[in-house]
Amino acid sequence: MSQPAKVGVFLCQGGRQAADSLEFKQLRWTADAAVGGLVFELPQTCQAEGAAAIARLAREHGLEAAVVGACPLLKNPGLLSGALRQAGLDPDMALVLDLCQKPAGRASGTCQVAPGAQAALSQALCSQAFRHPLASEGRRVATRVLVVGDGLTALLAARGLAAAGYPVSLLTPVRRLAPPAPLLGPEAAELAAALAREVEAASGVELLRQGQLLSLSGGAGDFRAQVRDRGGEQHQLTLGAVLMAQGPPQALNLAGLGLPASERVLGLSQFLAMLAAPEHLKKRFGGRSLRVGFLVGLARQAEPLATRAACLAAQRVAVDPQARVVLFTGNAKVAGSGLEALTQQVRGQGVVMVKFSAGGLSAQEAADGISVTWDEEVLDSTMSQEFDLLVVDETPAPDAAYQRLARVLGLTPGRDGYLQPDQVAALPVQSRRGGVLLLGPARGQGEPERWQDEVAEALLETRKLLQQGEVCLEAGRVQVDRRRCTICLTCVRVCPRGAMGRLERRPVYNPLVCTACGTCAAECPMEAIQLVGLEDERFQAEIGAAAGRVGDLGQAGERSLLVFLCANSAAQAFRAARLAGAEAPPGARLVEVPCAGKLDPDMVLAAFRRGFDGVLVLSCFPDACHSLTGSTWAGYRAGHLQSLLREAGLEPQRLVTAGVAPSQAREVMSLMAQAQEAVAALGPSPLKVGAQVRELLGRYTLEVDETYAIIG
Repeated sequence: MSQPAKVGVFLCQGGRQAADSLEFKQLRWTADAAVGGLVFELPQTCQAEGAAAIARLAREHGLEAAVVGACPLLKNPGLLSGALRQAGLDPDMALVLDLCQKPAGRASGTCQVAPGAQAALSQALCSQAFRHPLASEGRRVATRVLVVGDGLTALLAARGLAAAGYPVSLLTPVRRLAPPAPLLGPEAAELAAALAREVEAASGVELLRQGQLLSLSGGAGDFRAQVRDRGGEQHQLTLGAVLMAQGPPQALNLAGLGLPASERVLGLSQFLAMLAAPEHLKKRFGGRSLRVGFLVGLARQAEPLATRAACLAAQRVAVDPQARVVLFTGNAKVAGSGLEALTQQVRGQGVVMVKFSAGGLSAQEAADGISVTWDEEVLDSTMSQEFDLLVVDETPAPDAAYQRLARVLGLTPGRDGYLQPDQVAALPVQSRRGGVLLLGPARGQGEPERWQDEVAEALLETRKLLQQGEVCLEAGRVQVDRRRCTICLTCVRVCPRGAMGRLERRPVYNPLVCTACGTCAAECPMEAIQLVGLEDERFQAEIGAAAGRVGDLGQAGERSLLVFLCANSAAQAFRAARLAGAEAPPGARLVEVPCAGKLDPDMVLAAFRRGFDGVLVLSCFPDACHSLTGSTWAGYRAGHLQSLLREAGLEPQRLVTAGVAPSQAREVMSLMAQAQEAVAALGPSPLKVGAQVRELLGRYTLEVDETYAIIG
């Protein structure tokens, strides 16, 4: 372990030439006790002169980290980051604390020390004691990229990667690189055919037609893939990344209709292929006018792509004035470009559109067609009509082969049949396994117009991941204690990005894709995993500093609520609220965690042992978690902790959880106020007096660690 960083403290005097209030002196004393003589007072740090002075002093004293106590107007990045960069320093070295506030009712003037500033400064200084500079190391990574799939998106990705200088292996499930895709239309088919010719001629693309991915081990930058070509020969590939563009098989969207696929019940893709060869339709129906019913989104909501294709097909059939065309739909998805105008145009050409808000449609085969009966909601009556053909949209239906391919990739199809998790942070191309990117049909049907943007995003992610085969990484962010590890592999299972793997029967992490969310550390049953700079000891120290001591000028009396803020959501919302002039409830103490997934149960229990009346956990919303599953794991732990509190005789309502978006500045303050009111209604925690007694006795008691060595 490297030595702790050299830390300096910069205190803003709030626009005064000298700050001699008792509150400011307390800040100075707290800083002096932690860093000795490296405490600097500046008249106004939120101005350019103050930021430049911080950068100059940090460089002169060789500081590796700086804690700046100022008002919300000083932000990093901002003036301070620019000044540090200009001085040749790392802008990330500065931790800006919100310790000051403007006088009430005035937009300008000198600042005052904010309530709770001393505890906030103590917490920050405790965290800086655990700040260790991480060494950077260069690592060679594989640059070959495997593209799985065929058609437009796979070909666009292969061409783009080859043009960027990456060797490409294109693994297709069928022989043709651009098989028919009727839903996409003729323009997309022409583009795919041109791309296929271009990819076939490219020297940097290895074609594995009708191939199969047998296994994929390792991690981003060093995947080891085993593939089998159509001749049965197996190949071993070393890969930097995998781009998955193969969508699941499609099945008719017929759930609840009671009709199997038949000669008169066709899929939309099959019918579009028949329209492309009208002589087959003429031969089948003797050239007479058709009666066609289109069923779109009745069992499962249809994508805009299917709605567009159905409208265009209905339009082509309706060219015959004797034809009868009815389009039955549920919620018509018209968000695609020009789709709403197309639906209106189709109606004007004689296509009858029937919309359902609920069920009410049934069909049965008759002698010369299919009889469809439905509840007409507008007329409040039952209607019936016969058709020659029923054309049904299609829905993803992963079969055993696709499920096996997903498992090899380390993924699982969702309820919608696609591989991308239903998470905002996964958009547009991320998966649950770092280094495996999802495109087009693999992540969702979408619109072909957007597929080129997805491919461009995937190429950008690949460049960021692999660069030119040599990457610079922080070494040793995740530490695994081999003496504690029992190889339970919990960390491998819970990592939201697949960054944890195994080497010589021990967990190792992949810094290429690790986001340092801390979920692995919090879930490890043996506490064998720690994140450097984010150790459990650091947060325990912060909680102790937030609680204060009995003798710290009333600090212990303010222990009403401890708030854990997710750095990706609630912490950003809180800073925005403070910048707008809002104040945190008095008695609330804040601890920022890298992700709610890092919230260890011991941290919550420590807050109650320290005498806090309640704990509030503010995380991302579960479907918008920056770490994909951090909020979900935090929710599981919170439910378990509430059960423990109940068994211990404490009200489970003392632990409150809520989701917050980074933009919800007003909501984060409201949630804190509501939680404080709820906790206040429960009364002081029964553990508060015990915490105060332990603090008094602790001054005269020696503390030992697990080896019985005296601590401190």
